Amino acid sequence: MKDSEETLTVIIFRGARANPWRLKLRKSLVKHGLVAGLVLLLLQGGILAHYIYQWKQLDEFAEVKQELTISKSRTSNFSTEVDGMKKRMVVLENLNRKLQTMFGLETDEIQGGVSIVPGQGGEEIPYEALPGDSVSGSMSQDDDASVPVPEVSKSLLSTERQIEEIKSGLQWLNQQTEIENKILEELSTVAHEKVEQWAATPSIWPTKGRITSRFGPRVSPFTGKKALHAGIDIGAPTGTEVRSPASGKVVVAAYDGRMGKFIRLDHGHGIETTYGHLSKIYVKYGDRVQRGDLIGLVGSTGKFSTGPHLHYQVAVNDSVVNPIHYILD
Repeated sequence: MKDSEETLTVIIFRGARANPWRLKLRKSLVKHGLVAGLVLLLLQGGILAHYIYQWKQLDEFAEVKQELTISKSRTSNFSTEVDGMKKRMVVLENLNRKLQTMFGLETDEIQGGVSIVPGQGGEEIPYEALPGDSVSGSMSQDDDASVPVPEVSKSLLSTERQIEEIKSGLQWLNQQTEIENKILEELSTVAHEKVEQWAATPSIWPTKGRITSRFGPRVSPFTGKKALHAGIDIGAPTGTEVRSPASGKVVVAAYDGRMGKFIRLDHGHGIETTYGHLSKIYVKYGDRVQRGDLIGLVGSTGKFSTGPHLHYQVAVNDSVVNPIHYILD
């Protein structure tokens, strides 16, 4: 009776005529077998769960790798754009320096020092050409040097380096932009002044005709003695138009016994021009004229005239100069 309580009998029927099989199993063995099966089942379940988890991790790893590849590509493109901006900034800087030279400006007056593109340099030895001991020796200071770096970590390090380079480049561009803006503001101010000065500088023929008497020493046709001719005489028919060679203000529009009807224009910057022996005056004192404006007509008024012509005179800082130097057309 005790033996039957400790064992289990399993009967397997093989058919109506065949004798059944009888298997006697100890209860303790069955119990241990069930426990072992349960443990095995749990183990298989854990392995399956771990496999599924790893599979998901691989998927996430692939997604991260793809995102890193895209990010690296974008970072590389952005880095290329920044490099292009640097080159364009250097071109602009060189152009500004040329303009400064043209306008007679000193670069040190506008900026503290010469700015340059942040660079890198120094002697290099290809990594592959270094002996193994040299490499390990030079790397010994870094505890992680001998540890293999995963591919994603390498990509991250490379991307971080690019980002740092981009930050440095953007910082330089920001500083250089401020410098160049100051230079451009200065150039704009100087250019405006120059434009006004150029507009006020005589540069065209005041009338159409030929020179009948040049500037400088000559024998006076009125006294027969040597004298300084303070301008040039331009022979032209009476009534030929006389136009202002530059912008300015009428400071004299009157009659003089020797010069006849004459006009004097103040162009600023110490420059004055005089037009003598006119037959008619079209401007009055205080009028402002621009280059090319009609101011009078050629004539032969005044006792120091032998025939129709325009006496054209240029003075700089109260000293007469050769008007030919102020005729560019």
